[in-house]
This record gives sequence, C-alpha cells and structure tokens, in this order.
Amino acid sequence: MKLSQIVTKRSIIEISGLDKSKEQIVAELVDVLYEEQGLGNEEVSRQEVMDGLIERERQQSTAVGEGFAFPHARFPKVRGFYMVIGICREGVDFESMDMEPTHFFVLTLVSQSKANTLLQARAAIMRFMMPEEIRGLMLETDDLTKVWKKLDESGVEVNNDILARDIMRPQVGSVSSDATLQDAARLLHKHHVDTLPILDGEGHFAGDISGYDLFSFGIPEFFFNLKKISFVKHMDPFENYFLADTALKIKDMKIKRKAPVILPTATIIEIVFELTAHDRQLVYVVEEGRLLGVIDRFSIVDKILVAEV
Repeated sequence: MKLSQIVTKRSIIEISGLDKSKEQIVAELVDVLYEEQGLGNEEVSRQEVMDGLIERERQQSTAVGEGFAFPHARFPKVRGFYMVIGICREGVDFESMDMEPTHFFVLTLVSQSKANTLLQARAAIMRFMMPEEIRGLMLETDDLTKVWKKLDESGVEVNNDILARDIMRPQVGSVSSDATLQDAARLLHKHHVDTLPILDGEGHFAGDISGYDLFSFGIPEFFFNLKKISFVKHMDPFENYFLADTALKIKDMKIKRKAPVILPTATIIEIVFELTAHDRQLVYVVEEGRLLGVIDRFSIVDKILVAEV
C-alpha cells in the first residue's frame, strides 16, 4: 500500500509550539484524527486516546532526536490505522534524546494486535522525510499540499519486513579517535551513558569506548589474573590517569574487543540474535563506514514486545 493512501492531504498540518505543553501539542494532532480520519467512529473515546498517548510520553519521550517525535499508542478497540503529521517551524522542547528542538511530529494509533503496522508505516514515513530537501520543503512552504504531492509522487510504500533501519534510534553523542581519555570520560559523563561510538578523522565508525575500557586502563595488567584482591586495600587504580601522559588519545589505546555492528537491512531475528547470543547491550547500525544509529535491548522491548495501553 502506498503511504499516501494512509496519510491524506488534510493529515499534514502546521502546529505552533510557542508556549505549548506536550499535552496541547498531542491534543492538536488528535483533533485531526477525529475531524479528518473518522476516529470518532471507533469504540474509543478522545479521553482514552489522550490518556494512552500521554502515558506513553510519561514512560519515555517519543522524541528520538534529529527533530523527530513519534507519539503513538495501541488500543484493543481500534480497528483501523491512523497517522497524522505535524510540522512545527520554530521547534519545541519535547524532551528529545539529543536535547534539540523537535520540528516533526508523526502521531500514530493502531490496534493492539497490529504492532507491526505501526513500525512499517513509521519506517515508510522516515524513508520519505529523511532527505534534506523534503524536510526543507516541509519547514518552508506555506502550502502543505505540496508536501503531500511530493509524498504521493515518491511512491513510498508500507512494506512488510521490519529491518534495523526501522527501529534504530539516533546515536546521541560520540567521541573522536583523536580525543584524550579525559575527554572520553567527560563525554560519557555528559551523556550519562556507559558506551560511546568512536569516529575517526573522516567521521567513519571506528569502534566504541566504554567505562570498562577506562577502568581497564587504570588497573595493572596482572590484576586480571587474580581471583580476588582482598589483600590490596588502598591502591588507587586511577592514579594512572594522572601520572600518565595527559595527551594519551583514544586511538593510542589497544581496545581488543570488536564493537557490535549490523547493517541497516538486518532483520529482527538477526538483531535479537546479536543482542542475546553474544550478550550485547546494544548494536551499532553502520553502512559503508557511516554510523546511522543504534539499537539497544530497550528498543526491542519498547517497539516489538510491549503491547501498550
């Protein structure tokens, strides 16, 4: 099915984010579903819809970064599939993962039994919206029917397969291979994460660095062969950070483990296998050396396993 058959001309709207709360923005999008897409004919009240969407936002913001947010909910009583696109020119704080303003809102409602449809449609809309020229048109034009015409002409279809590119999230934060260990520690702290991808001088993915790597650098090599260190009470393993050359760079470290990498065309089963069989916390989605995004265990639980509302 063509995506333009799901997203009608009147389902692409402009919204103002000035002095508006999350609830107000979501309510404006929900109004379109009732006024233009016949959601009122379903056995679900507007209050139920709002409660479901806002509860999802309370669990975790659906603003994934790079200007996008995907408010969504699943309801057992809903039979159809509903999608509306809101465009906010000035951008609004929607508690995005990258802490940047959100400009594009893709709100979807679907039956609880059709979770795949939600992901497939979201993947299709992202394929349409990712080119910079499309996003530029959406933010600049005064005639949003031009956006729908572009969508219709694109011929983008809602496919059956869910791939890594469909469920990955943008990577928030990275570290240069020319950065020092102190730089890496500061960035890990800044982003409140245990692992960050390493990008070389040309922006290519070159592995990752974690708190484990920093700790390992501070601990003597022979410690790794010990079963316990109860006989050592007062040695400071991090004195090496202050005694070593402060200019030591990440690229000078010998990180032996390989970072978990998959292609954007990897299937769900391939992703789950990588996360479980190799006990990974996350996998990086990389194509031709470029880091496209990241998939962690929560991504699978949140988007595949959990039946919301």
